[in-house]
Amino acid sequence: MIQTLFGNSPDLPSLILRLAIGTLFIIHGYPKLTAAQRKQGGAWMKSQGMPVAMIPLGGFVEFFGGIALILGLLTPIVAVLSALWMLSTTWFSISKVKKKYAGGYEIDVTLFLAALALALLGSGIFSIDHLLGL
Repeated sequence: MIQTLFGNSPDLPSLILRLAIGTLFIIHGYPKLTAAQRKQGGAWMKSQGMPVAMIPLGGFVEFFGGIALILGLLTPIVAVLSALWMLSTTWFSISKVKKKYAGGYEIDVTLFLAALALALLGSGIFSIDHLLGL
């Protein structure tokens, strides 16, 4: 039924996925760009054996990457970078922090898989990529 309504085009699913992933990345990335969060999170990350420079890097990838995904700007590249970032946060959660899947790194894994799917799916016609002919 849905294929009948929308055809086999990935344009609408891509838009929905971009909006879902992009908003989550923006919400989680913005605090990492603020000075207070960098100071508080920096001490914790340092105690876990991670470089403190990862906080602003993560904030940049998540916040600006989220905006780019929502707009559909350089979607495959941003989606791959986002997926790699989520892979690294998952590794950190498992190996350093020893979190469990539920209540720990399930969002990271979900965002990794969704970003990977978006990288393969592309941005669709409802995007800046399409307007620019990319």
